[in-house]
Amino acid sequence: MNYPEKIREQAEAILVRYPEGRERSALLPLLHLVQSHDGCVTDDGIAFCADVLGITKAQVQAVSTFYTMYKREPAGDWLVSVCTNTLCHAKGGQKVFDALSDDLDVGHDETTADGKITLEHAECLAACDYAPVVTVNYEFYDNMDEAKALELVGELKEGRRPVPSRGAPSAPSANSPCSSPGSTRSAPPDSKATRKATPPSPGPASPPRPGSPPRLRPERPAFDQGTRGSEVSVTVPGPRRPREAVLDKLKPVVTKRWLSPGAWRLDVYEQLDGYKALRKALKHSEADLISFMKESGHRGRGGAGFPVGMKWQFVPDDGQDHYLVVNADEGEPGTCKDLPLMMNDPHAVIEGIIIASYAIKASRAFVYVRGEAIHAARRLRNAVREAKEAGYLGKDILGSGFDLDVVIHSGAGAYICGEETALLDSLEGKRGQPRLRPPFPATHGLYNKPTCINNVGTIAAVPHIVLGGAQWWKDLGTETAAGTMIYSLSGRVKRPGQYECSMGTTLRELIELAGGMSEGHELRYFTPGGSSTPMLSADSIDVPLDFDSVSKAGSILGTTAVMIFSDQDCPVVSCWRWIKFYAHESCGKCTPCREGNYWMVRVYERILSGRGQLSDLKLLESACKNLLGRSFCGLGDGATSCVTSSLKFFRQDYLDYIEGHKQPLFDAEKIGAH
Repeated sequence: MNYPEKIREQAEAILVRYPEGRERSALLPLLHLVQSHDGCVTDDGIAFCADVLGITKAQVQAVSTFYTMYKREPAGDWLVSVCTNTLCHAKGGQKVFDALSDDLDVGHDETTADGKITLEHAECLAACDYAPVVTVNYEFYDNMDEAKALELVGELKEGRRPVPSRGAPSAPSANSPCSSPGSTRSAPPDSKATRKATPPSPGPASPPRPGSPPRLRPERPAFDQGTRGSEVSVTVPGPRRPREAVLDKLKPVVTKRWLSPGAWRLDVYEQLDGYKALRKALKHSEADLISFMKESGHRGRGGAGFPVGMKWQFVPDDGQDHYLVVNADEGEPGTCKDLPLMMNDPHAVIEGIIIASYAIKASRAFVYVRGEAIHAARRLRNAVREAKEAGYLGKDILGSGFDLDVVIHSGAGAYICGEETALLDSLEGKRGQPRLRPPFPATHGLYNKPTCINNVGTIAAVPHIVLGGAQWWKDLGTETAAGTMIYSLSGRVKRPGQYECSMGTTLRELIELAGGMSEGHELRYFTPGGSSTPMLSADSIDVPLDFDSVSKAGSILGTTAVMIFSDQDCPVVSCWRWIKFYAHESCGKCTPCREGNYWMVRVYERILSGRGQLSDLKLLESACKNLLGRSFCGLGDGATSCVTSSLKFFRQDYLDYIEGHKQPLFDAEKIGAH
């Protein structure tokens, strides 16, 4: 445990973020810290964490082996991760991985002979709208192909790393609690690296020119240079509609600042209505604020759609310590709206946190950010610092007598931590596994205290609702679904991305907004809310995408992660890759999920290798029946969605592989290679 004084000082700085007596919550950040110093989690690192926290080495070891970001063998200076999940796979992610594997002469989780580069395939990186995606030490490089990936790795071989696609750090940061598992050596900045950078995503742009006031996103934003002044060209069933009719569907509310230069900075945010809602909220009682939120009809944007005001009301007024926890562990295939929200408008998240914390009488809030999203955590931490310096956080906020501290807490690579009770265990420094309920988090949550857990999108909408009013928010949606929704479009459309529209917008309208289907592609199937929601066929193109309508159509609105597939995609392959994801991400706590997903992967690989049998279809259906409603949490239920829905709509595709009408996807001997 011969660590330098700097590491020990950083460890102490991490500990003070958490309540006295709850220091074990610092375990994940401490493991990130020792890994950034050593290149992996060593025995000395485990002993150091145990000593700092006063727990056993066995307890630290048990946690470190649960999360994928912690490496037990030294990684290279550069950890190159290639997303090969369903959408990235469909758009060439596997080809990118194979090209890099051939070039570097290494396989998954292997390091080059010179120790410089470690290659791995990754599960969903929450960037499906930029597929395929590659990360280098968890910094993002979007819209990759084989040539660009080889060029990127060529730069790494020479010790240079191009500027990331989004949220590039202003300076290299070694030994950060969110540093990559590789070496702490950072690539020196150089002009060549800058030239090769991928253009950033909308939002993170240059600051406003001096004397130029920042602007909100226009009520009717610029559409696209290629279609301006003409009709929108779409490849979907039915007639085309004029551009104006298409644009009327856009309702930028939560996203209204995204295209304003520097909107993530406090000075710009304050000029764009920032923290006005907080001032308004603090003039009312906590009970009145909860009643207002119930009246607005605002429902959670994290997947379940639970009424927000009711959730706040469940936290008892009992004089105990209360906590607000924001779930920013976005990781389900297709879901990619929270990361751009945190990047483009972090102060909206902070302002929403303060208002929600005030309503439930919480004096401490935590934002649990997906570990791989170091760019989002970096931007949120900066926003917290700015807000605290301005008096929006800390003691006696704006003279109201209300105190609040906000902690940005990074996870370490485990999709299961998106389940709220698994998130709480992870936040407490444990393995992220679901808890038995009841009791529920509202009364027995973080540290066994009353806790409210909300999603990033849910919280970010709160300031807008407070400013606009309950009726205004309801008027933006439908009779049964208030407000707007950010629809994440990815896959076979010309312009994937985030489209904020009124609740109840149809897929046809969303595809029109995205410029139509990709050239040469026709819509075949889609998911309305991510991989855990049953897929729908092209026949559902006019189903309003709101909670009730999607449910009647046989699916779930979920996170409105709309993955769009065409006649050139195979639903059997899509399901195989999704089930591989769920098998990989199962926490292993319960038998149905742990075993059911594992064996379904094997059945899919048998079918796709040309060795399937008719009985395999009954076997898949039987596995789903034994998994649905019998797993410890919703992960098992979600895993069955793609299987049962694909068998319902596309059974013939399965039969084509089984009966030899379709070429096998891979050789039998390569099954399980990835």
